Formats: sequence, C-alpha cells, structure tokens
Amino acid sequence: MNPLAVENHLKLVLFEWMIIIAMAWLCGRLAKKAGQPLAVGEIVGGLVLGPSALGLIWPHDWPLLFPSETQQSLQLLGRIGIILFLFQVGMEFDFAHVRTRSKTVIGVSLMGILVPFIGGYFASPWLHRNFAPQVDFLSFQLFVGVALSITALPVMGRILLEMGLERSIIGSLAISAAAVDDVLGWCGLAIVTALATSGFAWLPVVRELVGVAVFFLVLNKGVGPLIKWYWRKSIARSPEGGMPPPFLAVFLLVLFACCLVANGLGVFSIFGAFLFGVSLHDQRDLVKAWRDQFANFVLVALVPIFFTNTGLRTDIGSLSTGMAWVGCAVVVLVGTLGKLLGCYFPGRWTGQSHRESLSIAALMNTRGLMGLIAINVGYDLKVLPKELFTMFVVMNLATTAMTRPLLVRWLPREAPEERPVYRKNPQQDKAP
Repeated sequence: MNPLAVENHLKLVLFEWMIIIAMAWLCGRLAKKAGQPLAVGEIVGGLVLGPSALGLIWPHDWPLLFPSETQQSLQLLGRIGIILFLFQVGMEFDFAHVRTRSKTVIGVSLMGILVPFIGGYFASPWLHRNFAPQVDFLSFQLFVGVALSITALPVMGRILLEMGLERSIIGSLAISAAAVDDVLGWCGLAIVTALATSGFAWLPVVRELVGVAVFFLVLNKGVGPLIKWYWRKSIARSPEGGMPPPFLAVFLLVLFACCLVANGLGVFSIFGAFLFGVSLHDQRDLVKAWRDQFANFVLVALVPIFFTNTGLRTDIGSLSTGMAWVGCAVVVLVGTLGKLLGCYFPGRWTGQSHRESLSIAALMNTRGLMGLIAINVGYDLKVLPKELFTMFVVMNLATTAMTRPLLVRWLPREAPEERPVYRKNPQQDKAP
C-alpha cells in the first residue's frame, strides 16, 4: 500500500472513529439517565449508525460513511480496547470471598451453562425449521445452545464498576462464575466451530481446558508475583507516582504475551488479559496507577468501537414478518429464563440468601460483549443466517438492559455495603 493510500485509509478510520466516540458518548449518557449500563447505549448507538436506522433513512449513500475497507481497522482497534478493558476487569475484583464460597461459584457456573444450553437445544428444532433449514442441523443446534449459555464477563464487570459493587461478595461470586462460564463457553464454541468446518475431536478440547488451568496457575504462582516484585522495586526508584516507563514497557510485553498464550491454547486472546489481571488484583497501588493513566481512554475511545461494529452488522429490518418476531421472542425468553433459573437455584442450594441468589442470577444473565462475539462467530461460519443473527443481537441487548433494573430491585436490603453506588465517574477510586 503506497503512502497516499495509507493516508486516505487513516483519514477514513479517524473520521469513523470520531463518529463512533461521539455517538457512543451521547447514547451511553442517555442510557445512563434511563438507568441502563453504558454498554446498552453503545450497542444502540451502533444500531442507529447501522442499516437498522441510518442505513434505512439513507440507503444509497450510507455505505460511504462506513465503507467495507475500513471495517478490519475498526475491528482491530475494538479488540485492542477489549483486551485492555478485560485486563482491568481482572485487576479490579477482590476474589477473597471465593475461597470460602467455591461451591456457589462452581454450582452457578455449571448450571448457568447447562440449563440455558438445554433450553436452546430443545428450542433449536423449531428455530431451524422456520429460519435456517439450509444449515446443518447438529451444528445449528449445538451453536444455539452455546450462544444462549455464554455470560458477558467484560460488560458484567463494567456494570459492577458503575454501580460500585466490584468488591462486594455478590460481585466477586458473579464475576468468578462468569469467568468459568466463559472458558466453558469458548470450549463449546470451539467444538461447534470444528464441527461446522468438518473436523471435530475431543482431544483438542481437553487440551484447551488443561492448558488454561496450567496457564492460570503459572500466572498466579510465577508471573504475577514477579511483576508485583518489579512494580514495588520500580516505584521505590520513582516516587513521583504513576507507572515508570521501564516498568510500563515490561508490563505491556507480559500482557500481550498472555494474550498470545491464550490464543495459542485455543481460547480468545482477551481471556489471557483477564487472567493476567486476576494475578495482580491484590496490588492496589498498581491497580490505581493503571486506572489513573489508562482507564478513561480505554472506556471512552476504544471499548465502544466493538459495540458499534456489531450494530453496523445488525439489520432490525430483516425481522420483517410476524413469525420472525415470534422467533425473536422465543430466543429472548429461552435465554433469559435459562440463565435466571439455572443460576438462582445453585445459589440457594449452596447457602446464599434469596436476594443474593437473585442478584447473582441477574448478573449472570448479562450477555453483552461475549454473547456478541459468539454470535458474530456463528454469523461468519454461516451457522446463523442474518435473520437469526439479528434475533440473537436483540436477545443480547435485552438481557444486558434488564441487568441493572433487576439488580436494583433484588440486591439484599440487609447489606447496605452491597447496594448500588451510582458513580458519576465509574473509575473513581475507593479509599485504600
């Protein structure tokens, strides 16, 4: 690519980035005023910019605003933002509660996968018959089950941060169960992908699970302690605060290496960033330094790009018949009930109160980012036709939108420290 072509491409990307930031900021604030997480507004902003709204009003010239040649660049920026954000999510949470409540985490995560998967498994014959008869049935059936089972770890983290619940017992249990759900969900997604592309074996899946477990142990017992030691040594030499440049260079190298290892293990790169963040979560001054220097840029400039890109691929107008809207309602209902029931009862069975179990179930019902990644994979594999892709986007948006209202209603009344704190700035630091 010659320099002039690079400059023209950069001009288009910067222009689109400006539009995305402005739309995400506007729709995110409107969503917040309506009691919704910023992610809901950002997804809606993408729908407004996409074929569902702007493309409908401006059908002939709309592609000029978001030409296909810039899509890969925007997706890359969005993925980098998600890597940095998910690393921050891992650092922000206190997992001390999990040691004494591991039964709850295991029960909620396993049943939170199994129950919605079963619901999707039994709903998929009707969905397949009416909306995807040309797709291989087994691949479709397995994919629907997996897509309904996944929980959105990054969006859940963002909701908890915005509500001031990141160090509560409920927040720690839910985020831990969601992390287990995501690993199992990606393994399920890998199976469906292998099946859809014609070669499916159990051995690669077992290798993924064992590899992730070993990777997590290495991070917590080796890499994490070394980084914390280097951090303490670095700040002793640079008492002015912030991250010293030599430490930041090493820090980013390790972060990106963790992403590459996760990718090599067969799970998404962003999960490597999350695991690295978890290994550093008890180094509070390091968490604060990261937040002060990078958090706002990541949240304002990078994370919204992924949500907007999904909106650009979604066409609500494709649901043009009554049957299509019935199908959409079925997807939303099965997905919602599967998560709420599947996560509520294990919470109760393992000793959590009624309201704690309801709150954990509401958080686990959040699909957001991870669900959107999964259905985008299904769309690319042609397992989900465009009409069904739109239904699943609506389901992701609906389940994410209902999380905060349900939390406000269900949070334990007897535990004031677990009531939501509506922060003007979700990144504001708590007193150490």
